Amino acid sequence: MYKIAFFDIDGTLADNELPADMGIYRRIPASAKAALVKLQELGIEPVIATGRSHQVIAPLAAQLGVTSIISSNGAHVVYQGQLLVTHPLGPATLAAVRKRLSATQRPYMLESAAALYVSDLRLFADEKGEQPLLPVTELGQQADLILQVSCRGVTDGKSLDPLPVEVKVEKVAPAVVDIHLAQVSKATGIQEILQKVGISPAEALAFGDEENDLAMFEVVGLPVAMGNACEALKAKAGHVTETVGNHGIWVACVALGLWQEAWTDASNY
Repeated sequence: MYKIAFFDIDGTLADNELPADMGIYRRIPASAKAALVKLQELGIEPVIATGRSHQVIAPLAAQLGVTSIISSNGAHVVYQGQLLVTHPLGPATLAAVRKRLSATQRPYMLESAAALYVSDLRLFADEKGEQPLLPVTELGQQADLILQVSCRGVTDGKSLDPLPVEVKVEKVAPAVVDIHLAQVSKATGIQEILQKVGISPAEALAFGDEENDLAMFEVVGLPVAMGNACEALKAKAGHVTETVGNHGIWVACVALGLWQEAWTDASNY
């Protein structure tokens, strides 16, 4: 029996085929929201596992009734509302990454758990959460708390080389990459939670769609790829479900035998 389920957001819970200006919550199908509730009723804890920052995702998680979040690609882990572990880049590494991005004239965003600092306020307006976006010139001593750097206009992380050896680049969208410590990932965040609660990998599910979900697929008993997932992820999946818009989360739970009720627009949720 499964005890915990990890969910990516963009392209997994939220439908990326819908306009971005709708906001994340409105792009999550009612069937996916209902599935999160039903999982909890069955004693299976849902956990958000995302490349996005905790500052942006925490309000969404609260709307969904989820209290455990792996954010910034595993660099920040909160379990049932309490900080479990955090992995900042460190000032020296951050300075080296910023120097390289400036040399290549790439716009970037610096993420801490509580704030977002951007090189160009105009280009990152859609990332705004409950806190305002801040210019990187206001970073100051907060450099110690930066978890990762998000860079836009990049389709191949190799174009940013050379970067410090202690970081890695992960593609999280068609033209967006995240840069964080090489030893952290969604997978390490999952492992840290599983160790904390004493759950075995065989009792864990993971749902994803993009390349930065590959690592977490390797540390759970059953990885589930969305129908809209990249081919590399589908190849790693134990099960491939429908697309987000075709109620992929709910359909997967039925296919896995978690419940039998098919989703209809008239479903009472």
